Amino acid sequence: MLRALRLSASVLTRLPVHSPEAPDRALVGAAMAWAPIVGLAIGGEAAGVLALARAAAGGDTTLLPAALAVTSIIAITGALHLDGLADTADALGVRGGPERAREVAKESATGAFGVTAVVVIVLLDVVAVATAAGQGRSVTALVVGCAGGRLAAAWACWRQAPASDVGLGAWVARSVRTRAAVVATVLTIAICALVAAADDAHRGAALTTGLAAFATAVLIGTGVRRLGCRAFGGLTGDVLGATIACGATAAYLVVALTGSLVA
Repeated sequence: MLRALRLSASVLTRLPVHSPEAPDRALVGAAMAWAPIVGLAIGGEAAGVLALARAAAGGDTTLLPAALAVTSIIAITGALHLDGLADTADALGVRGGPERAREVAKESATGAFGVTAVVVIVLLDVVAVATAAGQGRSVTALVVGCAGGRLAAAWACWRQAPASDVGLGAWVARSVRTRAAVVATVLTIAICALVAAADDAHRGAALTTGLAAFATAVLIGTGVRRLGCRAFGGLTGDVLGATIACGATAAYLVVALTGSLVA
C-alpha cells in the first residue's frame, strides 16, 4: 500500500518522493487508484495556502489568496495537468485523425487552442476559488475539486485502451482493478463529505453542495476523457491531465455558484 502511494505521488506531483523501481502492473494499478487520495492532500495543501494568505492580508481579500492557492497546486503538480489540457485542446482542434493528433501533442509549441484552454481554466479556477472563499467554503472547493478530478482519472485507467504502446497512457491504461476503483471512490466520497460538512455551519446544505461538486467533477472529467480518447485514439497522459484539470474546475464552479444554498 505504501509503495503504491509513493508511486502515485511521484507520478502526480513533483514532490521528492522515492518511487519503487520497475513497478509491476498490479502496483501501477494500485498507484492510479490512489490518485484521488493524493488529490485530497493537494487540495488540503492549497486550502492551507489560501488560509495563510488571507490571514496575512487581514482576512478581507479573497482574490490574491485564491490566486496563490491555485498557483500552489500548479507548482506542486509541475503543471502536468495544464500541459495535458493544452495538448488535448490542440488535438481537438486539428484534422487528420488520431495519428495527426498525437503528432501535434508531441510538438514543443503550444497552439492557440491549447493556450486559450489553459488561460480560461486558470482564470475560472482563481475566480471560482475566490468566490468560494468569500462564502467560507474554500476548503470544500479545493479538496473536492482536486480529489474529484483525480478520481475521474483513476476510473479512466480501468478499462480504457491506450492510444499507443508508449507513454504514460500505455503504462497506466487498463491497470486499475474494479475493486480498487470502487474502494477509492467510496473512501474519497466519505472524506469529501466530512470536509464539506465541517467547512460550513449549514451542514446539510454544505454537504449537498460538496457532493454535487464531487459528482460534477467526476462527470465532467469523464466527458473530457472521452473527448480526448476519441481525438487521440485512446488513453494518453495528456488526456489524464485534461481530465484532472477540467474535473477540478467544474467542482470549483459548482461550489462557487451554489452559495445561496448555504446562505
